[in-house]
Amino acid sequence: MKSTGKKKGKRIDSRRAIESDMAARRQRFYDSGAPASILMLVLFIVLATLILSLNLSTQGASGNIWPGSKILLVYGVIIMFLSIGMGLYVAAHQRRIIQNHLRGGVLLTCLLIMIVLVRLGVRQDWSAYLIVVPVMITATMMTIAYSQRFALGLSAFLGMVSMLALAENETITFREGMGALLATGSGTGIAILMLREIRTRTKLIEVCCIAGIVVFVMTVVFELWQNNNWQSLLWKGAWGAGGTIAVGFVMQGLLPLIERVFRVCTNMTLLDYSGATRPLLRRLAVEAPGTFNHSWQIGMLSEAAAEAIGANGLLCRVGSYYHDVGKLIKPRYFVENQAENVNQHKELSPTMSRMIIIGHVKDGLELLREYKIPKVLHQFTATHHGTTVVAYFYHEATKKESEDGRVVPETEFRYPGPKPQSKESAIVMLADAVEGASRAMQEPTPSRIENVVTDMAMIRLQDGQFDECDLTMRELHQIEGSLVKSLCGMYHGRIAYPKQEKPAKNQTDTTKATNAN
Repeated sequence: MKSTGKKKGKRIDSRRAIESDMAARRQRFYDSGAPASILMLVLFIVLATLILSLNLSTQGASGNIWPGSKILLVYGVIIMFLSIGMGLYVAAHQRRIIQNHLRGGVLLTCLLIMIVLVRLGVRQDWSAYLIVVPVMITATMMTIAYSQRFALGLSAFLGMVSMLALAENETITFREGMGALLATGSGTGIAILMLREIRTRTKLIEVCCIAGIVVFVMTVVFELWQNNNWQSLLWKGAWGAGGTIAVGFVMQGLLPLIERVFRVCTNMTLLDYSGATRPLLRRLAVEAPGTFNHSWQIGMLSEAAAEAIGANGLLCRVGSYYHDVGKLIKPRYFVENQAENVNQHKELSPTMSRMIIIGHVKDGLELLREYKIPKVLHQFTATHHGTTVVAYFYHEATKKESEDGRVVPETEFRYPGPKPQSKESAIVMLADAVEGASRAMQEPTPSRIENVVTDMAMIRLQDGQFDECDLTMRELHQIEGSLVKSLCGMYHGRIAYPKQEKPAKNQTDTTKATNAN
């Protein structure tokens, strides 16, 4: 009887463990935002099916725009499987869209608008090659807002959906439809791969012009495949190329709106905020010139280090300019802004000094919000010290408290964080540390600089400051090499100029007499 009771107890315990595990999984599923995202995807499938299956063609004889059940079923099944594939692709490569429902809603709304444009083009009997316009618009938007790989996936999805819309037009042959799809894919692929960075105002137009040439050539080739006459193929090629080039001008005007809607910051915006005439940077130069110079040097160091590992060098540089703006509140309490032999911390306790030093991070974030600096730059202010220890004042407090026999907790002298979340913010953290340490050296020789950079990197690595960013050991080594090279260039040796001896008194009198004659 006892053995039976024990077995029953074990079954109950195992059942409770399974139920608890399932409950935890359900909770994680709800917290991930997946249920709402699935509902949004279902709504997208329904709306896309209705848009594509409505009888909007000019050949409709009955005048009834509502589709039959057969058409709904066919389009519904095709759109469902394409959309599920798109949803899995989004979850794999841009999970933040799943977690942020606003982003997901904006993305699906943009896709629906593009599908409506394709459907209206079919209704107006426009050239099949004009499907390049909505696909190209989507491609450029996704490249700017997210990444090239993500843009390629979304463009492929919209291209296949567009082919469904073209299938309703009986005047478009299968070869023409395939030609339109391949020409659109070629032009879109070229545009996406060339849009890695937008550093000039004409970049979008240049890219779309090159893509337009590709679309024109591909269109002519596919029209020759159908044995069409030269007038027809040149006309259709002009439609495809013209639509592609027009996208460049349209997107150039919509670029500020895209940044605001998708909450992204392009390199064009970063360049706008990198000028020393920006109000916040101009104030930093006037009120805290030492910090301004320090930030400018970190910008050069971090940009070179970021480019060494293929990260965004411009983002690092501009982020460095703003990372220490919190020192504007109490500039004289930071060594780079202090006059010679004037230390504001002499009259303060280590605890009070710690509060002032750590407070510049919070003050900096408040200033960035006040001056409406793009949010992508806030990470550099928040994470450039991570959760490191304010070492100098921690040691001062330890000395003072050790006399009284008390121990100072290290956690009290740590920055609140967060730790760097990206490669760029980790680079700025390390560049900030090594620049200050190199400046404090009496004789910054290359070997000493290399030792300092290696030590600083290892200290932060062992302290866990790089745990939350995807920085690899190989990339960290490359960053160290770049920082050493840049610092050696900044603190290179100079030839001492010979001192000019003062001429003797009698020689001076002779010279004066000669000049007088």
